[in-house]
Amino acid sequence: MLLKFVSRSGALIGAALLIAIMPAKAALITFSDRSAFEAAVTGLTTITFEGLVAAHSAVNFENPAGLTESGVNFRTSGTGPLGSGFVTIYGAAVAAQSEMLNTGTGAILGWAPPNQPGTAFLDVRLPHGVTAFATDLWAQQPFATTIDVTINSGEATEIFRIPTQNHPTASFFGVISDSNVILLARFGIPAGQVGLVLDDVGFGTANGGPTSNPVPEPKATVLVCAGLLGLTIVEQRRRL
Repeated sequence: MLLKFVSRSGALIGAALLIAIMPAKAALITFSDRSAFEAAVTGLTTITFEGLVAAHSAVNFENPAGLTESGVNFRTSGTGPLGSGFVTIYGAAVAAQSEMLNTGTGAILGWAPPNQPGTAFLDVRLPHGVTAFATDLWAQQPFATTIDVTINSGEATEIFRIPTQNHPTASFFGVISDSNVILLARFGIPAGQVGLVLDDVGFGTANGGPTSNPVPEPKATVLVCAGLLGLTIVEQRRRL
């Protein structure tokens, strides 16, 4: 009877074990706290935009090249007159003189859509192998609003709505993928907004902290499946 039971259940148990060792579908996990994000990431690189322009100047980086720093590309996308689209690096002194740009963090990246909001976006294209991305962000107006962030992780695309705060307080958005690389972060603003500001853009590799998925040891799983298969063969021979 025992062998008969094992024979019937062996296939189901083996299938369950094989499913258990299959990789789970990638998930995106977001952070609103920089310390928690940094604790979950290794090899973190942070782009502060300092030193790219003089403190008392601002420089436009036009499409199609945009701005590339530390392997990360910043440029506009969407419809409309995007040939004239650009991102701007504002030096610390210039940013401090503007109510819309003053974040108190030094040099910043600013972007305003070249046409009606909703049809143009700020794209942040990440280098190969990145599984963690984060940034401080503000609306260019000093009052609060929301910003949509679309994350393309190669396997899936998800949209997150981030509430901003009154200047100079920053909002923080961080995201990590448990398996797939993050290819693109796309930022959009609602109608009525002039643009947005980014600073301290970080990227790296998720270290498996809050996103770790325990996986059975392959050798142990193979041994169990082999044992169940052997018992099934013995039962079949007894019936002959």
